[in-house]
Parts: sequence; C-alpha cells; structure tokens
Amino acid sequence: MRICITRSSRFAYSETFIRDQINGIAQWAEVHTLHSGRLPEKKEDGSPLNSKLFWVLHKLVKGFLGRNNYFGEYGIKKYLKEHKIEVVLANYGMPAAHMAPICKKMGIPLIAIFHGHDATDKKLLATYKDKYIRLFQDAHYTIAVSEEMKKRLLIAGAVPEKLVLIPYGVDINKFKPIESNAIKNTFLAVGRFAGKKGPMYTIRAFSKVLLRFPQAKLVMVGGKTGLYEECAKLVSELGIQDSVEFTGILNSEQVAQKMSEALAFVQHSLTASNGDMEGTPLGILEASASALPVVSTLHGGIKEAIIHNETGYLVEEKDENAMADFMIKLLEDPERAQQMGINGRKHISKNYHQETQIRKIYDLAASTIKN
Repeated sequence: MRICITRSSRFAYSETFIRDQINGIAQWAEVHTLHSGRLPEKKEDGSPLNSKLFWVLHKLVKGFLGRNNYFGEYGIKKYLKEHKIEVVLANYGMPAAHMAPICKKMGIPLIAIFHGHDATDKKLLATYKDKYIRLFQDAHYTIAVSEEMKKRLLIAGAVPEKLVLIPYGVDINKFKPIESNAIKNTFLAVGRFAGKKGPMYTIRAFSKVLLRFPQAKLVMVGGKTGLYEECAKLVSELGIQDSVEFTGILNSEQVAQKMSEALAFVQHSLTASNGDMEGTPLGILEASASALPVVSTLHGGIKEAIIHNETGYLVEEKDENAMADFMIKLLEDPERAQQMGINGRKHISKNYHQETQIRKIYDLAASTIKN
C-alpha cells in the first residue's frame, strides 16, 4: 500500500507523535510525506513541490480569490499521481480541509487526523466552518484522539459513522520505570509553555508545596518561547529560583531519563481564552508509561489517560490549591506514589501501546482501499 502522510511542519519538536506515526506505518506500507504549510509546499527532503513561478502565481491568485488554486495544487497532484498514492493521511484539520478537494478530484481516499487546537480554537473553527463541513463529508474517515475531541468534532459537523477514536500511543520500551533507591522529591513538567498547558498554575501550585517540603524540586522541560518569560518572571517573584529548573528543549531519550529521576509528573492543562484545548497530551502518556503518578486536570483526553486515585490525581481547571494538596500527598506517601505509577504503566500498556495505536490507523487506511 502506498500512503502519503501530510503535516504542517517537518521539524516541530513538539510533534513527536507524527514522527512516530510516520515511522510506525512505514513498517507495513510504502510511506511518502509532504509538509510545510496548511496546503503542503514541500517534499520530505525539503525540495519544493512547485516551481518558483507557480509558487508566486499561487500566492497572487490566492490573494485575489482568497482560496487555493490550480497553481498551488499542481505540484501536489503531480506528486500523488507520480507516486501512485492510494490513500492520504492528513495531520491536523486545516491541512486536511485543503487536501480534501484535491483528493476528491483525484479519487484518492482521505483520512483526516485532528490533534487539539484544530478542533477547539474558536477563531479557527469559525474561519474553517464551511471547509470543515465539506471535509467531514468528503473524507473517508476522521480521527479524534480523545472522547472530548469526538464531542467537539460532532458539534462542528463531523459525520458520526465516519468518526473514529484512536488516541496516541507510547513506546513503552523507551518510556519505562528504572529502579532506583534514591529518595525522589522532584516533580517533572514537559511541554511547550503554552496557555492551554497552564505552566503558571503549575508553578504557583509548586510554590505552595515548598511551604511544606522546602527540599522539593520542579523541573520544567520545553522550548523557551510562548509563556516562558512570564513563567521565569513568576519564579523570580515567588523567590523559588533555587527550586525550579528550566531545561530548554530535550530529546525523547533525555526526557525519559528525567522521568526516571522524578517522583511524579505535573501538568495543569486548561482551556485557553481562545477555546484551545489539549487532545491527549503525549507527555502525560509517556510519564504514566514510565510509572510516574500524574497530577493534572479534568481536561480533554487526560480524563481517559489518568484514572483519578488510581494512576494519579485530577483537579478542576485553575484549582492550583487542590493541585498543591495532591503533590504534597505524593511527597508524604512515596509508597503510594510508587503504586500509582505501577498502576499507570499497566493502564498505558493495555490502552495506549504505540504499535497497537498506529496499527489502528494503518488498518483504517487499508480498509479505505479495500472498500
């Protein structure tokens, strides 16, 4: 089977789930990838799909008509035809909406995969309202990564019988518990400093933990963009610089090592002011696979990934006091924390095994060709 997988960016450090998707499906099919832009402009090696002349003409015509056109679509159509693509997997709703009319014209099945903001951002949903309706009608399947996202997509007009739930998977061989006799007092947070990840709520909750356990540590992994400056300023204002570490971007192996050194994983996910929500945060799945208890919020796919009182603790969004209380509870009872981590790994192994989840996407793609 020849599959084309599209994505809006090739090297986005936060999109390991798409790179895993590509590598996983490549075990069973011939995979081609296109990237850069909501309407892909480049091949996997970075070379353009269109000539400079066609690219300029596309931008000019799009500026005049307000939509994609022959010049922008030419290179994509040529690529799909030359490589005899049998099915397209489009990551994110916006690129999928732009790929839908192309695939329809060429008679190539399309599967749209939504991940988070593409299904929840209010402005984006308003802008793409009509395009999404056409996408839902023309796509062979639409994939949501959480039950909450399924509900949102149905409200946006998704066709129920074409809507499939496939959460992300985790490589449980990479993210696994490592035996250690060291006394752990570190809380780990991994992710972009984005509004919907609530990093400032996490910091304020941690500052309350320090009043009870002054030796506790908070390690925050993520690129120093977005709300990073505000977070660094908050840490300084609270006078807890010696207890908080900002590592910057780390690769997956380094993140796995940090997880092996932590007591628990923390992330205060919430609905941003623009409506943007998480799908199912990969960092939380990786932490649970690493046998870390998770303290997070009743938000998006987290409500399915973490079982309250069994694999971690979930609080209402913006309730930093409750978050602090549960972090303190884990420090007070490390044996309980360890057992919750063990429960979490079992839950991930059963419901979020990476190969199993990626295989579901592949099987769905294969079914579109068979049918």
